[in-house]
Amino acid sequence: MGLKAPAQAAALITKGILRIMGRGATTLPGKVAIRMCPDIISKCAKGKKIITITGTNGKTTTTHMITSMLRSLGYEVITNVSGANLASGITTTFLCEKPSKTADPDKIVYVLETDEAAFAKIAKDLQPKVCLVTNLFRDQLDRYGELTHTRDLIANGIDDTSAKIVLNADDSLVASMGKTRSDRASYYGISLQTMLDNNRLHPNNTILEASSDAAFCPECKVRYDYQARSFGHLGDYRCPSCGFATPVRRFELSYDASGNPSDEGFPFTITDTEHDVTDTLNLRIAGSHNLYNTCAAVSAVTRFLEIDRGEEDGLFEQACKSTQKIEAAFGRMEKIAVGNKFICILLVKNPVGLDRALSFVAQSSDADSLMLVLNSNTADGKDVSWIWDVDFESKVDDLPSNIYVSGQRYGDMMLRVSYSGRTVDGYGSLDYATTLLKGAISECPDGKCIYILPNYTAMLDLRGRLVKDLKLKDFWKD
Repeated sequence: MGLKAPAQAAALITKGILRIMGRGATTLPGKVAIRMCPDIISKCAKGKKIITITGTNGKTTTTHMITSMLRSLGYEVITNVSGANLASGITTTFLCEKPSKTADPDKIVYVLETDEAAFAKIAKDLQPKVCLVTNLFRDQLDRYGELTHTRDLIANGIDDTSAKIVLNADDSLVASMGKTRSDRASYYGISLQTMLDNNRLHPNNTILEASSDAAFCPECKVRYDYQARSFGHLGDYRCPSCGFATPVRRFELSYDASGNPSDEGFPFTITDTEHDVTDTLNLRIAGSHNLYNTCAAVSAVTRFLEIDRGEEDGLFEQACKSTQKIEAAFGRMEKIAVGNKFICILLVKNPVGLDRALSFVAQSSDADSLMLVLNSNTADGKDVSWIWDVDFESKVDDLPSNIYVSGQRYGDMMLRVSYSGRTVDGYGSLDYATTLLKGAISECPDGKCIYILPNYTAMLDLRGRLVKDLKLKDFWKD
């Protein structure tokens, strides 16, 4: 099956060459190693403490949160920092990212973002201690297929492990994975009262029809009844036929719905309902979707600590306290200072992600302009028709006065913005993106921010151009 040592040597050589060329070296070293040693992941993972994070949205941000939290708790964490989450990226992480020589072996943890489809193939090799599943939204149907298929892929991966699983209770597809795995499942989510308050105070922004992909019980094919929703198909639901309903949330987040989660330091509480303990926190990365990500991170870290330390007392409080060390991840709410002005990058790759990002920008007090960057490479999904499933219309009046579009499919995005009733102030391919951005920066008042919403390859391309043109630091040089 191949030898680990030669494969690792080849990976390190490949990484060195790529770094000399100014490349990030996040996947190719792993591809080389897998070719030489097909079972390299199982060899590398054996005996290690591993947490995996999978799902549609929030993987990279939540992985980064968990990493920051565990480091503040004294662990040495190895992670796939760039979000390279296929087998090749995870192999690269194992072989090329090493703990320090002085690290306590009992304090080394691997926190690995894992692609949904890849998870099914490599979960058995990884044998994680904790598997976190964030949510399932329609994304790259040309690659993943229908959401029930994606759910089944993840569930099959879970069944190849003995891991404790942490599931989003408010996502009916994710929560359904715990039905036959209740002995190892814990759930997190937003409290029903908070969702009810939010729906009452902000009906246009928060009550959305559940996506047709998740509106029906997968067992009975009967439409769910909802008491309230947070966004998309996330909410408090019940199947009127079989009775499957939102499970009891062990980790439950609440907040004052009259406030604005787009504000930095937004206050909220998380309750460990199993131990009747509540902690009050401040949101470290703004945005309502990051309330879910923070709750997910606290849940996963608490469960990991309980497994690792063989106890429960006080560990939830430790996990909550550690959230205050969190900072934004590469390309996810990453705020970059350019003189006295700011650029903020929010990755978007599907209808719900773009909808949440537009809501965030619409509510942001520092938003001066908006740039939408759309590509259609294989990693993005060739079909960009999903932009028509995004509710621009209810937010467009609150978006910044200047809107720019770029990317391979700038024409599609320009048409979508035009149909919402707004005029695009500048447009062009990615080669023109930095010119558009420099113009936006020159017109931006001090203290204000230009929000950039790219999909995946557009983010990588644009981030590379910003490194070159604005002298920013590459993510792998942090």
